[in-house]
Amino acid sequence: MKFWICYLREKRAAVFLYLITAALFLSIGCLWHMENLGMLLYAALLTLSVWCITGVILGRKYVRRCGELERIMLQFEQSEELSLRGYDDDVNRTAAEEYLAEMLSLLDERRRRERGTWEEKAANRRDYYMMWTHQIKTPISALKLLLENNTDCRDGFLMREELFKIEQYVEMVLTYQRLDDMASDLVLQEYEIAPLIRQAVRKYSVLFINKGLSAKVPDTKARVVTDEKWFSFCLEQLLSNSIKYTCSGGIRFLAEEGEREICLTVEDTGIGIRAEDLPRIFEKGFTGYNGRLDKRSTGIGLYLCRQVLGHLGIKIRAESQVGCGTRMRLTIPKPYKTVR
Repeated sequence: MKFWICYLREKRAAVFLYLITAALFLSIGCLWHMENLGMLLYAALLTLSVWCITGVILGRKYVRRCGELERIMLQFEQSEELSLRGYDDDVNRTAAEEYLAEMLSLLDERRRRERGTWEEKAANRRDYYMMWTHQIKTPISALKLLLENNTDCRDGFLMREELFKIEQYVEMVLTYQRLDDMASDLVLQEYEIAPLIRQAVRKYSVLFINKGLSAKVPDTKARVVTDEKWFSFCLEQLLSNSIKYTCSGGIRFLAEEGEREICLTVEDTGIGIRAEDLPRIFEKGFTGYNGRLDKRSTGIGLYLCRQVLGHLGIKIRAESQVGCGTRMRLTIPKPYKTVR
């Protein structure tokens, strides 16, 4: 109906011209007192019928054309693909429609070229970062070896801590690059939670020692179905944040088993998170008040955690109070048991 209304609006000048012409003929007949005035009226009605039939035929063509253009627009919005099938095959197009079809074809071709160029640049950039990430691991490993062999090195523990941070930042870059293709890299198996937690704590032992923090791992037999590498990455990021903003006390893990899920909590005694920052801490690039205090904060760690955990089917939420620490709660579905 909307296309018919548009059609009538576009043809209103022709309709108005016809009405004026018919009125002039009838007026002239009345002024000259023509006896065959009925014949003029009959001619006017006959002409009106011809105009209406022609208008309906042209209107149907107009509506069909508009429907095809609307289909092309919706298809382009949804899939970024232009398909002129059904519109491009009709040989009875007007000059304006020919021009429009040519413009659509040129637009589609230009979009394809630009998309191909963009994908090529993105692939080259991704390959470079992947290569850089792997190459930078060689000097990091060499520095670690030198520090282990040189036991008399002054401030050795602090140097190991900074080297460990560099290694973690490199790992974060690699994870960020792999995030889009994460689904193809998942290997889901059943694991006990406690060993995964202990593994993450051991990896961060240098930071625990240098800051004098304690770590408490739950004695639980709870098991989950997950990907060890990606799940461990999330645990490590949560540990890294807790250690960064905790000056005294420690970090503890709590595991609570429900009927269908396991709630794993990472709790610290750090400075906490402001209430106005809490809803946004998982946003990409958001650092908040604490991040502005720590100039090295990137606002990427928790964003990556939420993205990775989302792929693993795990929900994460944060609870915090300034000066009283922070609790990160992971809700993990329990593995299904086959009943026999």
